[in-house]
Amino acid sequence: MSISESFSRAPLLLKIAIGIACVGWFLHLLGFATPYWSTAKYFSIFGIDIHFGLWYYCAGKECDGYGKVQSWLEAAQAFAILGFLAGLAAIVLAILYVFVEQLRKDIFYIVAAVGNLAAAGCIFLAVVIFGSKITNGLSWSFGLSIVGMIFHGVAGVLMGVNRFQNKPQ
Repeated sequence: MSISESFSRAPLLLKIAIGIACVGWFLHLLGFATPYWSTAKYFSIFGIDIHFGLWYYCAGKECDGYGKVQSWLEAAQAFAILGFLAGLAAIVLAILYVFVEQLRKDIFYIVAAVGNLAAAGCIFLAVVIFGSKITNGLSWSFGLSIVGMIFHGVAGVLMGVNRFQNKPQ
């Protein structure tokens, strides 16, 4: 069976779920990698903008890594990484399920759906841990990870709904 035939035979909800998961993963990737989880205006006389991410902080145009970090930031970093990896694994498994007929087994489908939900859960923990400890304003990178979390959750739910509507082969 050709790739186009495999894709056209896949249920619509599964195709939508894969698309939503890909968008969610990309949004989390952008939020995960950029230093705008929190911003603060310090030294307003000098107009220095300070912003923080999971991995480094920037003051004006100068950026630097954290070095030794507190355990809460390590936990947020760990959960963000786990969410990133779970989302990637879920997408890869769902795509393999659709395009490789020999891998069209229930286990691949179920693990892909659970992987999306696990990604959402891990990203949720990362944003809750970070957000509970930060005293400055939260910024757009933080928001992108939250939107990515929501997309992964929706993708997992759609895959679950599809599973019960049309039992996979």
